[in-house]
This record gives sequence, structure tokens and C-alpha cells, in this order.
Amino acid sequence: MKRRQFNTEREKAFIGLMMSMPTQERQKELLLCDLNSLAKAMTDYSNVKIETFAEALEPPYRQEFIKTVKMHKGEIPFPTQKVNRRKIQKQHYTKAVLAASILILLIFLLDWLMP
Repeated sequence: MKRRQFNTEREKAFIGLMMSMPTQERQKELLLCDLNSLAKAMTDYSNVKIETFAEALEPPYRQEFIKTVKMHKGEIPFPTQKVNRRKIQKQHYTKAVLAASILILLIFLLDWLMP
């Protein structure tokens, strides 16, 4: 089932209707909505209205929703992704270098002993 997106003006007008709904009806409607597009559409509302609107959500989702709306408003910066770079472990290279040097030494030694 596709969730309700808030991209057009008509759908954004539905937000005002949802604000006037009682909390229990708003909870049922929020289950059918895409919360990320709703957060983008609610950038025109004040923080107080957003917090009263988000009371219909469960507590962990409530804080995330308020935080997401503030990010889309520009009050909080979006989180940056950390780039995990693997450290080169020298132990892997030391064994290979040691084995290669022993082979080269063995080749020169055998070449010198058996011309």
C-alpha cells in the first residue's frame, strides 16, 4: 500500500485539516502518511504547532519527526556521513616482504652455488 505523499498544494492543505483533528484520528491518519514528505511540507509551520502536531506520534518517532522538520527548515544541519577508511595493517605486508626477500636470496644463493 502506497503511503500518502505531500508534494502538491492540495495535499499540503490536508495538513491544516489534520492539525484540527483530535489526536486519536490524527494517529490513524499518520499511519497512512509518509513522515519524511510530511516533514518537508511542514516547514511553513511554527515549532510550537509542529510539537503539538507530533504529539499523536509515538515518543521515539515524535522526537525524530520534530528534528527532521527542523532540519528541513534549516535550523539544524543535516548529519554528514563519516567515511570509514581502512587502516593499512603493516603486519600483512611484513610477512609478504619477508617471504619475497627470502625467495630472492635463495635464488641468488642457488645461482652462485650451481652455475
